[in-house]
Amino acid sequence: MTGKERTLLAINFEPTDRIPVVGGFVRHPQFLAEMAGVSVEEFWTDPRKTAIRAFHSLGVDVIIGLILPNRDSSSGAQHDIHKQTRFDSPEAMLDDIAKLPSLSDLHKNFVFQKHYDDYLKRYKDGQTEIGEEILWIPNTFDCVAQFQNEGYFGAENYYMALSLFPEAMNRFFEHSGETAFLRNTAVAKAIVENDLPRVMWLGQDSCDNRGPYIAPEIMNDIYIRHVKRSLEPLKDIGVKIIWHSDGNIMPIVPYLLDAGIDGFQGMQETIETKVDVEKLGGVTTRAGKKPIIVGSLSSITIMPFGTPDDVRADVVRCQELARKRDGGWLLNFSSSIGPEVPAANIQAFFDQASRKPK
Repeated sequence: MTGKERTLLAINFEPTDRIPVVGGFVRHPQFLAEMAGVSVEEFWTDPRKTAIRAFHSLGVDVIIGLILPNRDSSSGAQHDIHKQTRFDSPEAMLDDIAKLPSLSDLHKNFVFQKHYDDYLKRYKDGQTEIGEEILWIPNTFDCVAQFQNEGYFGAENYYMALSLFPEAMNRFFEHSGETAFLRNTAVAKAIVENDLPRVMWLGQDSCDNRGPYIAPEIMNDIYIRHVKRSLEPLKDIGVKIIWHSDGNIMPIVPYLLDAGIDGFQGMQETIETKVDVEKLGGVTTRAGKKPIIVGSLSSITIMPFGTPDDVRADVVRCQELARKRDGGWLLNFSSSIGPEVPAANIQAFFDQASRKPK
């Protein structure tokens, strides 16, 4: 059984010989270089190719997103946050939102073939790079209504506007949702006509450790209902949607399930976050199924601060939870990990995760 076959069976809750293991969430240059059998300097000549070779050597079954380290960041993080200078207040955002094109203009100006070709290339190029034995699930965060707009508007402006100007923000999210809806009409056709795997990874960070950034009901009214609209073309062809969101998503899980979400990635099981993976795994999707779970070893506690034995024990915990629910689980960290995590802990994760049950 190949990793690709194992993963596709697992996300459909069909029997597998072991729980699939995820690759793509390691931003640790030294570890990746060692696993690929090259020096760190050689790693930086082609990080993507070297990371793929490392994940092959680790025996992963699926690569999601392929998050790579940034050489200019001490943490290996992909992005640095820069303060925006476009808007000096939430009120200043309103003119920008008022200038958004109408929905009819969005439809009129949409270039279907471009988005069809873009998705097909994104999928096929990635699958060719990693080889047919491993399933490729690309980052498709552009295929959903966008919530992470702090970098454009400025965090303080944006969060105040969500509460002060719900009508304007609803129009903003409606525009974003319709843009994603149109894109997904092309994506859906590309998937059907080219027989691509019907699973996608997308989502938006919309919560901190306390819960969603705004009241759950308001979040649904002005944002999540547009998520539902944006996903319609994908749900119509049976695509399974794995949602990424950090923080305590529990208060908005019912709304996300109604929007068509089939699984979750990014859960942080810490005392402050209050996300119970076992409880989350017991809810029911719109299709009447259990949700797919991608996780869930903590990237902020177990992985950086635990011992290799702690890591192995937590892998076993996840494997037992997966077996109790008859599959639908992909073993991974709660989020990507960098040089702050001891290499021995990363090795312990992959060694334990790839073991078949006796």
